[in-house]
Amino acid sequence: MQKQKEFNIIYVIGLIISTIFMIWIFLFELFVFSYTFLVFFWVVKYLSGFGLILSIANGFLFLFDKFKNHITKRGTSILILLQLIIPILFVIYAIYRIFSGYYGGSGIRMVGVWADIYVWIDDIIYIYGIVSLLLTLYLIPIIRNKFDDAINQTRTYIFKKGLKRVGREFKKKYFTLRKKHAKVQLQDQMTGKDVLISWRNKFSVYLLIPIGIGSLLIMPLAFILIVLWLKIIFFEKVEIKFHERIALLIAIIILGAMAVLAPYLELWIFTEIGYLLWTINIFYLIGITVACTIYFRKIL
Repeated sequence: MQKQKEFNIIYVIGLIISTIFMIWIFLFELFVFSYTFLVFFWVVKYLSGFGLILSIANGFLFLFDKFKNHITKRGTSILILLQLIIPILFVIYAIYRIFSGYYGGSGIRMVGVWADIYVWIDDIIYIYGIVSLLLTLYLIPIIRNKFDDAINQTRTYIFKKGLKRVGREFKKKYFTLRKKHAKVQLQDQMTGKDVLISWRNKFSVYLLIPIGIGSLLIMPLAFILIVLWLKIIFFEKVEIKFHERIALLIAIIILGAMAVLAPYLELWIFTEIGYLLWTINIFYLIGITVACTIYFRKIL
């Protein structure tokens, strides 16, 4: 109890000092810190790329589960081939966005309604990617007090996960003997999805540090993120207090709102780093590649 009181005092003092430092930044127009916001976009795009493959995995898992009694061996092979092709298309798209962004938007030229449709789709993907990412990785887990579950796993959770893995291996052997190829693949699909979710949730915690660095311009938010990361990583099984969850919730909402609105309101933060925004697609590509590597090792 005494240690918690001491921690709370230090926490409040840290918030006050970081707020003063933020005011100092704005008073003296030290907008060089706006470049750190680029790091936030890097993290978001990395997680978006990773989450994209998870969404694809969910789609194919639904197909295998829904039609497991009707898909033939050939049909199973075709679906697996599609699972390989679709991420490759997104990899090509990410590479295209990297080079078109670097060379000032040069690339495929569209005019008229097609240009409008392309812009709309691009905007929808951008906004949906950030909002859905922050909801599934941060806001909902924080509200449910499950944010650090991926890092601080209980023995019961580890035991249940082990039982689930053994059960799926047994089912795979059984379905293999009965030549139920779709059902065999279904077990691999579920394992692949679980592994992706586990890694995504771990990344959401580990990457609090670069997100904190990306919000140095708004120093109190950076302080909240970095302190919570230190508490989760170095003080395992320590309960995250209610006020800390509320602070983290507010920090994520503010950062998410800034990321979504900055391009459309032409905020100076966005205009300062505009010429470097092509680099975020590099991390989008990395996210897709890492997720594909993890996922395909489980299903192939």
